[in-house]
Amino acid sequence: MTNDDMLATSSQIPGLIVISGIFNGDIRNGIDVYVTSSGCFKGNIMTKNLVIAGKVTGDVQVENLKICASGRLYFGKIHYDDLNIEEGGLLIKNRITTTLQKLYPSELNSNIAIIDESEKQEIMTSNESVHFNSSF
Repeated sequence: MTNDDMLATSSQIPGLIVISGIFNGDIRNGIDVYVTSSGCFKGNIMTKNLVIAGKVTGDVQVENLKICASGRLYFGKIHYDDLNIEEGGLLIKNRITTTLQKLYPSELNSNIAIIDESEKQEIMTSNESVHFNSSF
């Protein structure tokens, strides 16, 4: 990975990671992670608070998850305590299909509408908001 591929900054706030470019890798034991509208993250994220305004692809384990109107989360496995999806924000569950079996690694809250548009992914949105307090 070159420096041109990655733009992640630590702000003056301890524990805050801001991604506003392309980042490939994992974030573990973070406190606050913010993917800006120009940010593109590929990897796994384990953090307390995650705000997505850009694109995230990977497994997510968080306490508080907020997907902004411009945000997209493509995941295989997901765990969250609180969820807030703004109108227009998307959760897209990637299915792993093999000739032997289909894997569905996570179950989501039943109040999220699931629209099965293809054999490869489920697109999930919600009109309901579950809010959490964050410093963003």
